[in-house]
Amino acid sequence: MAGLPEPIARQKHSPAGTPNGCAALYGGLQLRRRFRSSPGRRVRRQLALVLLLPGLALVPAAPAAEPARHRVATLLPFAADALARIDGPFTVVASVRRDLHVAVRGAADLGTAHAPSLEQLAEVRPTLVIADESLHAVQAPRLGIDGAAVMLLDTRSVAATLAGLDAVGARIGAADAMRRETDAVRSQLAALVRPEPLPTLALFGAPGSFLVLTGRTWLGDLLARLGYRNLGDAVGGDERFPGLLALSDERLSTLRPELLLLVAHGDPAAIAAGFTDRTARGGPWQGLRRSATRGVHVLDPELFAANPGLRLGQAAEALRALAHPVASGAAR
Repeated sequence: MAGLPEPIARQKHSPAGTPNGCAALYGGLQLRRRFRSSPGRRVRRQLALVLLLPGLALVPAAPAAEPARHRVATLLPFAADALARIDGPFTVVASVRRDLHVAVRGAADLGTAHAPSLEQLAEVRPTLVIADESLHAVQAPRLGIDGAAVMLLDTRSVAATLAGLDAVGARIGAADAMRRETDAVRSQLAALVRPEPLPTLALFGAPGSFLVLTGRTWLGDLLARLGYRNLGDAVGGDERFPGLLALSDERLSTLRPELLLLVAHGDPAAIAAGFTDRTARGGPWQGLRRSATRGVHVLDPELFAANPGLRLGQAAEALRALAHPVASGAAR
């Protein structure tokens, strides 16, 4: 360049305007860059990746989180019995009693189905409450404590009872296991259907009174399903409770059951004694006893005082065993 000393002119023409004193350093950097981007360097990097990726593929994946367990409280004893038979992501945290005098084991005791303890229910913090549609529909808003889901099951028929258990199984993630149990009951009942109808009368006995069971109760429906002709469906009367009729003596005198069943609410011996006392007075009650050529039977409260759920097949077996002719119509 004109007018500049030659050394300075050479500096102006150095790469990127670097002074000549930095030329060596600049040249070294350029060599390193060329070395890093050389074909050999790229091949070595690709080879390293090929060798590394299989190793990464062998690293085990983190285990999936387990589903949250359902905390189940049941106001239906047969639901607790059914859940005890299967496995799944649930825990039964509370239940009502099947027998008034026997406390619940392995879960919080909610007392009786007719008057469950809401305070105890709140303490166990359920996420699902299973209840009886007939008994607990009015209480349902109070049962859903802290947002717990409430399932109201129809327990008035065999089909509805088993369908309700299937719905419970699906809700708690154990659909297949519960369905196997309910299908076994369906098969057992199908094998116990009578070839011919048998005139039958079922009476619900409480101290001082007897009420006729109709087909709108689980037992009346079970009788119809098994081929027993429930005479309670052929009469009208005062429906004191759902499916239970109070009949006058005049109406009772028209009934001629071959099999007479007494369902005890309380002490079975007391119910049998009460029936024997009534028949001793003569009148229509004595006529009922005489017509019962297959006997007057007090049913086992363990199976018949409340809907037995998955033990419906056992109840059906017990009924079949009672349907044979007997010499006397005395209650037994």
